[in-house]
Amino acid sequence: MRAAYRCGMGNGKFAFILALLISVGVAAWPSVTQKSVVQGVTVAVTPGTLDEDSSVWDFAVAYDAGMRQLKGDEPLDNFVLMGDGRRMKPLAWEGDRDGARHRAGVLKFIAIKPRPKELELRLQRPAEKQPRVFRFVFGDWSA
Repeated sequence: MRAAYRCGMGNGKFAFILALLISVGVAAWPSVTQKSVVQGVTVAVTPGTLDEDSSVWDFAVAYDAGMRQLKGDEPLDNFVLMGDGRRMKPLAWEGDRDGARHRAGVLKFIAIKPRPKELELRLQRPAEKQPRVFRFVFGDWSA
């Protein structure tokens, strides 16, 4: 007897959605995706627009909980952006709602002026003791 097919998002579809989210944003420095895996839940963060002239900064965020449901993960409550001693709560979350195994969207913040040399995006999930920290360092670029 054949096993029942379980509908779900595989790693390939998850990677495709993350790549799509990244491609929507404008190129920024630094633009490397950072991943964190804690208690079987992967969170990937990719900076989008972080230009000095921008009034709003954004980050593509993707969660993958494997076979578990993501409950209680509200990006507007769980993330904070830190730079030069300032803490900013998110302005908006444009993406999937709570309750699925996979979740992706864009997290927006009011830009910190002047732009700090380093930013920290902190995620404090309800079931985790320590926050996840994603660091973005801006270098001095010259042609």
